[in-house]
This record gives sequence, structure tokens and C-alpha cells, in this order.
Amino acid sequence: MKKVDSVSNSQSLASIGSFYARAKYFQLQRLARDKWRALPALSIGEGNRFPYLLAESVTPLFTNADSRELPLLVGKNTNLRLACDSINGRMLDSGQTFSFWKQVGPPRKSRGFVLGREVREGCVIPTIGGGLCQLSGSLLEVASLAGLEVVERHGHTALPADIRHHPGRDATVFWNYVDLRFKARFAVRLECSLTEEHLTVRVYGKVSSDQSTGLPMAPSTEVGKQPRSLHESCFTCGETSCARHPK
Repeated sequence: MKKVDSVSNSQSLASIGSFYARAKYFQLQRLARDKWRALPALSIGEGNRFPYLLAESVTPLFTNADSRELPLLVGKNTNLRLACDSINGRMLDSGQTFSFWKQVGPPRKSRGFVLGREVREGCVIPTIGGGLCQLSGSLLEVASLAGLEVVERHGHTALPADIRHHPGRDATVFWNYVDLRFKARFAVRLECSLTEEHLTVRVYGKVSSDQSTGLPMAPSTEVGKQPRSLHESCFTCGETSCARHPK
């Protein structure tokens, strides 16, 4: 049994190493591209200049996940609050592009981000900054409803069993190369907030707009596919020999 566990652990370590090597390559590639096409951070917009609600998304913070995963759901909510603080009240001028990672920044422990749930290579694992896809999904939803042009998004290949797939909210993010980006055709203001039970994201405009019918979304190899449903996580699968298993 110990020999089998050792082989399994070696395989998972190799898989983790391979993932991080590929991720680092793509992160450097994105960094190089963005250096020549830098997007400015969004400025604060005065609320009274944007009196018209164009789109709204309200989603629950807690699901019917296994109770053993409650610490990860609580951690996810902490991560969402931090990310919301960097988006709430920001203004997007006509022709300006919103980038999730440009606005939120790296989800590092030193910045206050904590362990949350992340889907990676077919597993639901605890990760610093995990759970931010709920926010990127809400942003995708309101951007489309408000008539903003979605220029980059990436779909999930898998989701935890307690998360229902919604094509209009399917936008995964991973620092910094898996991004969500949309472009404004007219000036808008973003609002993002959390209560004890819900995440709310809104888009406001300067005028009441009938342009809010949405535009075709950016293509992605995973968008449109039905993600697999993952019924186990590192907290419930019982595979203690795996290198990803929380100690």
C-alpha cells in the first residue's frame, strides 16, 4: 500500500510541476503582450453621473456543498470582497476596455487573499484566491446584458457539483493569462457589493439605453461546451496520498 501511495504521490507532484511550468510560460507571454498594449486602471466615477441601471446580477454566496468545504466557501467570500473593493464605483469610458486582472491584481496571500475553491485539471482544490470565478461570471452576465462588447472570456471545462452551469455566466479566470475583458460602447459605471448571503454586480449608465440587448461574445474553445460535474474535492475525496491534499 505504501508503494502504491508513493507512486500516486510522485505522479501528482509531476502533474503539479507540469501545470506550474505551463502556467508560468503563459503568464510571461501575457505579460509581454500587455507591456505593449497596456490597459489603464479604471478611475472612480461619481454615482450621480450614472443614474440609470442597465444590468444587474445577484448570486448566492453559499451553496449546498458538502459541509466539510465550508471553510473554502467562507474563504471564497473573503476573496470576493477584496476583488469587489477594486471594482466597485469604477468608470469605463466609451471605447475603454475592462480587464479583470488589470483591475483586481494578483490574488496573493500578501494582499489578503485566502484559500478558496478552484477547479484545476479535473480536481476541486484549495487555492489562494480561489472562488473569484463567481465574480467574473457576474461581470460577464451584466456586461452582456448592458450591451458591452465582450472581447475575451474563457469557459470552464468542469465545475463543482453544487454549481449549476449557466452559459451566460461562464467565465473562468486564472492569473494573469486567463482573463475576462469587455469594451464599452458608451460610458458606464460598475458597482459590486456583498451582503451576508449574496454577491451583487450592477452596471449603470448616463442615459436609459435600449442598446442593452447584448453583443456576440468573444469566442473561446471551451465556451458552449457543457462542463463536467465534479462530485469530489480535496476535502471529500479521501485521496490523502495526493500531493494536493491539504495537510
